[in-house]
Amino acid sequence: MLSVTGNALPAAADSRGGDRPRTVVTTDMEQDDYASLIRYLLYTNELDTQGIVYTSSKFHWSGDGKGTPFFLPDREYATPQTSWRWTGTRTIQDQALRAYAEVYPNLRRHDPHYPAPNELLSKVKIGNIEFEGEMAKDTEGSDLIRDLLLDRDARPLYLQAWGGTNTIARALKSIEQRFAGTNQWPRVKDQVSKKAVILASGLQDETYATYIAPVWPDIRVQNMAAGYATWGYNCSRGQGNVRGLPADRVYFSGAWIKQNIQIGPLGSLYRSWLDGQSMPGDPLDIFGDPERAPSGWCKPLEPYDFLSEGDNVAFNPLLDTGIQDPGNPLLGSWGGRATRTGTTPNLWTMVDTEKDETGADVSDYTTLRWAGAAQNDFAARMRWTLTPRYGDGDHAPTVKILGGETVPARPGSTVTLAGRADDPDRTPVQLGWWQYREEGTYPGTVTITDRGHDRAAVTVPSDATPGQTISVILQGTDQGTFPLKRYDRVIIQVV
Repeated sequence: MLSVTGNALPAAADSRGGDRPRTVVTTDMEQDDYASLIRYLLYTNELDTQGIVYTSSKFHWSGDGKGTPFFLPDREYATPQTSWRWTGTRTIQDQALRAYAEVYPNLRRHDPHYPAPNELLSKVKIGNIEFEGEMAKDTEGSDLIRDLLLDRDARPLYLQAWGGTNTIARALKSIEQRFAGTNQWPRVKDQVSKKAVILASGLQDETYATYIAPVWPDIRVQNMAAGYATWGYNCSRGQGNVRGLPADRVYFSGAWIKQNIQIGPLGSLYRSWLDGQSMPGDPLDIFGDPERAPSGWCKPLEPYDFLSEGDNVAFNPLLDTGIQDPGNPLLGSWGGRATRTGTTPNLWTMVDTEKDETGADVSDYTTLRWAGAAQNDFAARMRWTLTPRYGDGDHAPTVKILGGETVPARPGSTVTLAGRADDPDRTPVQLGWWQYREEGTYPGTVTITDRGHDRAAVTVPSDATPGQTISVILQGTDQGTFPLKRYDRVIIQVV
């Protein structure tokens, strides 16, 4: 039985946090948020989770319980409503974390850094849920975020917005109200602006545009909505379940999802097409109902096919793959790459295309290129929930390029690189080298020759000019039940 052991705020520095990304999840807890949460819980060993906060969005809000009508144009409803598709404030505690508690002993055998169920439970808070964009009053969720932004922990605080940004906005508004007009305000505003990073799976209310952008323009906000092309719904293409690159589509098929993801106490809560499940309180969640789904706005695929995890985009940049750098959105990782859209406000959006191995520009390749690896990693971790012996699980290798993160080189020269891979399961690891063209500033293709014995030769083009950079990725794939991948990066600096 889960129980809350206290309501105190987290300490200024989590003793187990270390260098792990410090983050808060805010969610309107619709069905694709729920699926994303199941995945997220399996990566809490890599993240310093400081809060999981219910919030509202333009798609889901609770109402104030007094029958107050609410209306905004161009929404899913045509007349004023007293609540809209609200799924409640108990799903995380009563279902997701209860299942997590059941599998926690097994998870700890695979990594002792998984947080205890009660630790996560104590961090679940209710934020600003009454109406879309409501940020008029403090809530326990906004108070949590406010206090984390003001504490002495110098690490960035990654604020994930799976729903609207209104609870985050309320936290910032509270800071403004406390300090504006005092001699501390310039310092506090600068420190909070540097500390807060908002990772939004779309901007699902108006509080970013109406408050955060004009009042806090220096906070980095990443609109990750373009990642829906990989992780969101697949509704209007009329081509079946074609998400992912051709070689990866099996990992989104019903047979694969049913066998590898929707298993055990935690996995059985995951959502897929026509699986018989729905979120209480949401009459539009008919995705799991074979009888009603065909009448919905998103035409169903085959039973157990991948449905949607639209909020993975907000935490994939934080996951430890060996090349992640959430402080630099220009670099790629499972979260894709982003570019800054302007100086003020500090808004970033994901890139439209990247080049594949043939040199062709591919839409959404910045996330598609990693989808198969992410799915296999998810499946391996879901098996951990059912596997009490470490030796019976699949665990990712570690990959390292020897000699440092940067290498100087002259145009026309050859750079010899060496790498190493270690696999905790002692399975062979296949290493491969490739150029991540978009990460470097040299605009062309370089020649990478595999010399065997985990070594490669990179020919720096003769037309490269001093100051340009070339990014080379070392990728390791182990030979376990699920092919698990990890990476390292070296930047060749042309001198």
